[in-house]
Amino acid sequence: MQSIFLVALILVVLSGINGQLAGGFSDLKPAEYTKTAWKSVPQINSKVNGDTLFVPVKVVKAQVQVVAGTNTVLEVLVSESTCSKGVAATQVNADKCKLKSGGKRALYKVSIWEKSWENFEQITAEKIRDVAANEKL
Repeated sequence: MQSIFLVALILVVLSGINGQLAGGFSDLKPAEYTKTAWKSVPQINSKVNGDTLFVPVKVVKAQVQVVAGTNTVLEVLVSESTCSKGVAATQVNADKCKLKSGGKRALYKVSIWEKSWENFEQITAEKIRDVAANEKL
């Protein structure tokens, strides 16, 4: 009986070392989360001064954590667009809000916490830093 318990304990420890621990973050393919990043436009623009909207250009990093729902964390490169802040949220998309030539750019951390069974979604955005026009990410 003790040997079965010992073998089970060793397997749990090894899977924790080699695999992901419950509640930890898993890396995702950033390119697959560009559409998701558009959900953060209102939160990002509530923190930006100026008359034009900043919109997602590229998701640089994507991770997910499963605890009491799904917490998706993205690092998103945003850029100034040709859309004014007065545009209705339903009208803000990549086709209508083109990137402004020579516009400012920044990197934001976006967290999207979802509990689908409760129809709950909470989005937060925090500026990481400004990004120079010639800087590659």
